[in-house]
Amino acid sequence: MSDATAMRAFNREIASVVGSTINVTTTAGKTYSGTLKGFDQTTLSIVLSDVAVQGEEQRIPKVFIYGGSIVSISVAEKEISLEGLAKKLETSFPPGGVRYFPDTQVIVVMNKIRITPEGVDGSGPLYERVAAIAKDWMTEHGLESKTSKTE
Repeated sequence: MSDATAMRAFNREIASVVGSTINVTTTAGKTYSGTLKGFDQTTLSIVLSDVAVQGEEQRIPKVFIYGGSIVSISVAEKEISLEGLAKKLETSFPPGGVRYFPDTQVIVVMNKIRITPEGVDGSGPLYERVAAIAKDWMTEHGLESKTSKTE
């Protein structure tokens, strides 16, 4: 695997956990737990929100951690970050047919089918196509399948 391919794979992996709860250990020995809001591909710096520091009671609204001070990052629990599913759906539908709203974790497909972390809303052939893609994606990522809310 070339260096460029490895870097793209790394960036895809870290992008797939944006929105998930992660644990970050720093070179100073502190462990932060919070929601990954974003990262910088160049420095591997990250932004966490709703942060708890191990051994401290106070929660911090937002923390920026420089990539050079990070020893490890681990996903605290399996969560559904729909950004990866939206990218997968974009390969199956016309440009502009899939809209992803990261703040609310909602995907809208062809202005008819709505996907949330709770499942897929809709009915008919388009719903069946979207639900099948969502189910495969969730299974591939080891997530519990919650694909149908209405039929």
